[in-house]
Amino acid sequence: MPSKHPVFREIPSWQTVLDICQMLQVPTEFPATIQKSQLNAAEFISAAAIIEPYYIPCKARLLFEGRIDASRWITVLKHMFQPHGYTLISKETTRDKKKTVFYTIERSQGNLKTAVSVDFS
Repeated sequence: MPSKHPVFREIPSWQTVLDICQMLQVPTEFPATIQKSQLNAAEFISAAAIIEPYYIPCKARLLFEGRIDASRWITVLKHMFQPHGYTLISKETTRDKKKTVFYTIERSQGNLKTAVSVDFS
């Protein structure tokens, strides 16, 4: 199936997305909230080997060459969920002068723009 997504050669199947979520210990019941620190860093390399072939070469080099950290995986998760109708939204909170970012995976609400029709007759 040809991809119509700007970063994928072929869009990964929903099962592939769920398998990678399980490897990284991301909940698969949505909506779900995670933090970078919750990702299973021990599986970053194994999960990258699964998802990297789906990416177009220039994006694969950008994301998977060098050190693969939690920040890059958040980007990859955003890419993986988007074609399946889900979005990953970040929310920053500060408590006791410490910044924490929570990421919520939820069903996309679609395009919120509304069409307006004006009749000048």
